[in-house]
Order: sequence, then structure tokens, then C-alpha cells
Amino acid sequence: MRTKRLPGLLFLLLAAITVTALVVGCGAPSVGAPTAEPAQPAEPTKEAEPAGQEPAAPTALDFVVWSYGIETIQDNIKNFQAANPLCQINLKDYSWLDYHDTMVGRFAAGDPPPLLYGSDHWLQEWAAANWLAPVDASFPQVTEYSGELAPYALQGMTYNGHVYGLSYYADTIDFVYNAEQLTQAGFDSPPETWQDVWDMSIALKEQGITEYPMILAFSQQEGASIEALISMIYARHQGEGALFDAANEPTFAQEGSAAFEAIQWLKEAYDAGILDPASLQTAEIDQVKSMQAGAHTFTIFPQYNMAELNRPESGEFAGKFKIALMPGDSHSTVGYVRFYAMTPQAAAMGDAALECAWSFLEYFGGKTDGSYTVVKRWAVENGLGFAQLPLFDDPAVEEAFGKWGDVAVISQQAELARSKEGLTPWFGAWDVFTRAEVHKAILGQQTTMDSLNNMVVKWNELAQQ
Repeated sequence: MRTKRLPGLLFLLLAAITVTALVVGCGAPSVGAPTAEPAQPAEPTKEAEPAGQEPAAPTALDFVVWSYGIETIQDNIKNFQAANPLCQINLKDYSWLDYHDTMVGRFAAGDPPPLLYGSDHWLQEWAAANWLAPVDASFPQVTEYSGELAPYALQGMTYNGHVYGLSYYADTIDFVYNAEQLTQAGFDSPPETWQDVWDMSIALKEQGITEYPMILAFSQQEGASIEALISMIYARHQGEGALFDAANEPTFAQEGSAAFEAIQWLKEAYDAGILDPASLQTAEIDQVKSMQAGAHTFTIFPQYNMAELNRPESGEFAGKFKIALMPGDSHSTVGYVRFYAMTPQAAAMGDAALECAWSFLEYFGGKTDGSYTVVKRWAVENGLGFAQLPLFDDPAVEEAFGKWGDVAVISQQAELARSKEGLTPWFGAWDVFTRAEVHKAILGQQTTMDSLNNMVVKWNELAQQ
């Protein structure tokens, strides 16, 4: 019996061994097993980013402006951010009438925005206090734009040899008249002198065409009022030194000076009913609206207002307003600049913020792809003047300016424009004081010489602080 079972068991055992060998043979070869061809190394691949990691957040910079063209600014910011996705610009605006004092308050409180609007008549004050940062100290390439700027504008952005910004706009203060009303009064050409303005105004009043032929924006809160007054002074004076000499010493406090004649003319015009008494409370916006309504024939304001003044369908006198050279012997006027500026806060925020600040400054005040894109847009769409001289040869700019003004007169007045004299760290404070003194002279509360002498005393007091 045993001899019969052993072969069966042996058979089963051998079969099991055979099956096991076959199963093992179907698995992966052993590490040392030869292969027909060596495996090629895999192509390198990028390391996978950790799950859930967010892309780099953009650097956020506050940008503070005065309240003008806010929708255009917002659109320009949108375009800038599309081209610079790692930069985020947060816009804040204040009234032009409060802008200087509001910003000084923020600086004093240690709350400066990295980016903001600046102006030539505040630069000395703000830069001397280190509230603004010289752009060329961080970005020397900004000086590459200097050769294409109007001299008065470059001067207005320079302090102690350093460039503090790129121009937002630059413009002249212009004498403007309603040509239809002047023709109705019997005159076929604009006034050449301030005596002409007087004589024409009397005729306009006597004929009942305008009750008050002249309106000025001389509110004590109106920042451009000093520029209108200085323009009246410049036009009466040949050359430099109308207000201050090269050492910033006052030259105006004497009878017969251009400053004396300008303020005395305003006082007499006020008394004679030529100058609207409301001028002493009027700001620029109301000044423009009053001219559009035909309430006045003459005014003085920044040239960019001409686009709005002559805007089609803005009133029955649209297209009737013209620029004349500033009345006076020299026809000179003020050329001024407003600019994009940077505070030390940009550098304090780090390299990314500083790089975004420069990208912003160049996009808004410099060139993009070889063109002054944003500056040109302001000129064509809003009639803003500019410091970038090549734009005078741009066909689109020429066409746009020709719709509301005589380009030849605009160019001639620009050639006669000069920067404000006396631009010092204390000019802004003196400007505010001066507005009140001019009011007192116009109202007859004190003599013109009293006002001029007080202005000198204040100047010297501020200079010694």
C-alpha cells in the first residue's frame, strides 16, 4: 500500500515546485538581472509647487491726488496695473483747495503716501523738510527726460540740484476774453495793455453787455491765485527781478514797481465795478462756469480751462473764448508745473515698493514704448498743457488744441513764460499770507504799500526760521 502512494505524493510535490517557479518567472527580474538595453535617464522636470501655494501678492502703494479727472486717473491706473500686475495702486483724492494743508498735516502726522501729486510752489517747502524724496537719487535715469522738458518746468521740479518728479502737466497762466462780447462793444482786437483792459471794461459796462467785465479766482483757498497775480506782475516787468533778485531778496516793495501797479489796478478795478466783488470768494471751477454763462468778458486762469470753456454745447458762447498774450509791456506770464512725486515711504517699504514706484512714475509722467502715453492723453482729452516739448509736434495734440485755441498764440505765450521767482522752502507759507494781504489792499482796508511792506516783513521772517 505504501509503495503505491509515494509516487503520487512525489508527483504532487514536483508539480508544486514547477508552478512556483513559473509564478516567480512572471514577476520583475531581480536587480542584477541583465536587460536587453540600458534605461535612458528621464528628462528633468520642474519641482511641483506645494499644494495650495498662492501666487505672489502685488505690492500696494497709495497714490494721493487733488480732485480733478478722477475717472481718467482710475482708468490710467487700471491700464498701468494690467501692464504691471505685481503693482497695486490705491487712489485717494482731496480738494485742490485743501490739498496743500491736508498733505502737510499727513506729513507732520507721519502718514505720508508713497506716491502723490506735487507742485512747484510747494517743492522747496516739502523737499527741505524731507517729506519728498529726490527721484534721481534712487533712479538716475529720470534725468534722461530733462532734455525734453520746458526749462521752467524742469526748474519747478528741481531742488538743490536734484530732480523730484516727472511732470503730470505744465501750463501757462493765460489772459482770456469773450471775443463776441468784445466785438459787440466795438473792439476788433484784444487788449495789449492794462489800460486797454480798463477802457474796454468801461465800454462793456456802459453798453450793458456785462455788469462786471472781469472775474478772477482770488479766493484765499485758491492755490492758483498767486500765479494769476504774479502773471499780472510779470507782464508789466521786463526781465527777471520782478519780485525777487537772484539771492531771493524782495524787490517789489516800492511805489511804481510792477507789483505795486498790479495790486493798485485790482483795487481801482474793484472800486470801479470792473472786477466782480465775488472774485475774492471765487475758486477756479466757479470762475469757468461764470465765463461760460457770459457774465464776464475777461479773466485769467490756467490754460487747460480753455478746453472746457470752449467745449461744444457748454453754453451759447462756446467757441467764442480766445487767448490773448498777457497784457503789459513784456507779455510775460507764469509757467508752472504739477508733477508726480515720491516720498521716502516708498523706499521704507522695500525694494519691491521702490521698483513699483519708479514703474508708476515713468508710466504716468514718462514714456511707454517710446511715447508719452498718459501725458498725451491728458492733453488730447482734457486740454492739459505739458512740459514734454516733443508733444508740440504730435498731430493728435495739434488737432486737439486747435479745437479750443489758437496754437500760434499758445506757443508764443509759452515762449514768454517764466517760472515763479522766490521758490524757496517758505514760499508756500508766504503765498498763503500774501493772499490775505492782497485782499486787504483790494478792499481798501490798508494801502497797497502797506500790503507790500507786510509781505516783505513776512518773507524775511520766514526766511530766518
